[in-house]
Amino acid sequence: MSSPMARKNTKAGGSRDAAKEATRLQLIDAAMLAFGEQGFDAPSLDSICERAGLTRGAFYVHFQDRDELIAAVMGRFNGALHHLMIAREGEPLDLQRVIRFFVDAVEGGLYPPRTGAVRLHHVLDAAARSQVILAQRATMQGQAVALLTEAARVAQVSGRIRDDVTPSSLGTLLLALATGIETMQELGYTPAVRSAGEALLRLLEPPPRARAPPKRSRPGR
Repeated sequence: MSSPMARKNTKAGGSRDAAKEATRLQLIDAAMLAFGEQGFDAPSLDSICERAGLTRGAFYVHFQDRDELIAAVMGRFNGALHHLMIAREGEPLDLQRVIRFFVDAVEGGLYPPRTGAVRLHHVLDAAARSQVILAQRATMQGQAVALLTEAARVAQVSGRIRDDVTPSSLGTLLLALATGIETMQELGYTPAVRSAGEALLRLLEPPPRARAPPKRSRPGR
């Protein structure tokens, strides 16, 4: 049985960890707003800390430099997006819903965001100069493929989509399509994403079951 002192120390340690994580999230949330308004490079670390109500010293407790902060912001945004698109609490994975949500998000300007200073080419530029950001980007893509793969597997098991394509291949293809749409918008082309989404859903439909030929009655019956 643990002693009262041990339990007290454990509780104090948990409180310190929770406070430390809360401080980290304050910095990430402040940076997310600043980057969205001014891009990755314009906001100073001092301005981000001030926005978070923290000191520059608090920043260096959690991050070595700006690149680590950018990577953390990317991870937090990616996690929120996955929660909205796939991992809704209490709901099973639904690939068709994921596709329709993506279409709605693109048409509504939620993905990619049409306001704010961060665009896909900014992310790619940052990844090209920083191994930390490149690794975070690769992690995000791997997570997206894994979630889409699982959604495809569940849909195949339930018979809602065709089963002659491996789920991992389908997950990779769906991420590539999403990235392609984002790239097209970056280049000033607005794709007909609604009709494209409906076409994709039709392509994923399982083939109709072949009907058995009607039985012929024997003569004299």
